[in-house]
Amino acid sequence: MTSLAMQLEKTGLCVWPNFLSLKSLQETRGDLDRIHSSGDFSRAGIGQAEARGTHDLRRDETYWLDRSRANLVQSRLWKKIDQLKQALNRGLFLGITDFEGHYASYPKGGFYRRHLDCFHGSETRIVSLVLYLNQTWQASDGGCLRIHKKGAHLDIPPIGGTLVCFLSKESEHEVLESHRARFSFCGWFVNKR
Repeated sequence: MTSLAMQLEKTGLCVWPNFLSLKSLQETRGDLDRIHSSGDFSRAGIGQAEARGTHDLRRDETYWLDRSRANLVQSRLWKKIDQLKQALNRGLFLGITDFEGHYASYPKGGFYRRHLDCFHGSETRIVSLVLYLNQTWQASDGGCLRIHKKGAHLDIPPIGGTLVCFLSKESEHEVLESHRARFSFCGWFVNKR
């Protein structure tokens, strides 16, 4: 995980294929599917507290994970997140104190328009993370994460097991329209001091 920190420091972005083993991918996706089928996902909003709303800026649903109520699969996921946090703090001295994360479900036709992950006037989000949970994916399925940098962009397909990390306040990004259901675990390493 040290190489992830080095790449993030050098370019502001790190893509790690096969971050999850096939078994871990299947177990984590199974957990997401069980929660999704129970109806516990909610339409995603934008902003904080009373400013949250549903807009034409995004079309997805989320389920926030609570570490204190984690099942076995989620506990394994939290363990990997903690290892990442440690590597980022050791390698980049970011002062990360916590992680906030959720499962995300984009339906066919789902998207999230270009944005930054930092709220206006807040710098608590340090590093954004996306972990893809799609077991099969083809280019024709769409749904790429597009990272904007210096007048250019990079499209990252949502291939299962792939981890993407980028600097929250520097990397404008968007989720391009998905042509089939698209699933992930997303969140932010934060400094709440």
